[in-house]
Amino acid sequence: MKKILLTCLFFLIVISLVVSCERDDICAEATQTTPKLVIEFLNADGTGRSQSVINLAVREVGRDSSDVFRVFNSTSTIEIPLKTNAIETSYVFNLNSLGDTGGLTDTLTFSYATERFYVNRACGFRVNFIDFRARLENQADNPDSWIQRIEINERIIENESETHLFIYY
Repeated sequence: MKKILLTCLFFLIVISLVVSCERDDICAEATQTTPKLVIEFLNADGTGRSQSVINLAVREVGRDSSDVFRVFNSTSTIEIPLKTNAIETSYVFNLNSLGDTGGLTDTLTFSYATERFYVNRACGFRVNFIDFRARLENQADNPDSWIQRIEINERIIENESETHLFIYY
């Protein structure tokens, strides 16, 4: 009798553990989330060839100069995030940032409207950026300017498979 009672108790515990399990809420890597801004750097000589940047430090305007978002080296394409809770994001682009002189700097301001989409419980919301615009700030007043011009390739940012902005230098 005691053996039957223990066996029943064991099965009751096992069944209650199985029933109480819940699937994990993990956002799958293949799920599209909020896209980053894809920027490609091109040679300004008119050929339109990709040109790698050397020691490009990117930081948000208003942050301390030591608080760099990321340093990109020997690449012609970068991806940077835009603010999802604002309609504008500004970054300082510092070329040759590790050089003795501190490099050349330019400030770009990106403005946009946002569209929020519910993906699922695990991933939450994603944001697409529409009516994307970019402007080069204070280029005439900046003796350390290195960007010659910018060109918007896509006004709607909904994925990272396309280049959204070209920077000629």
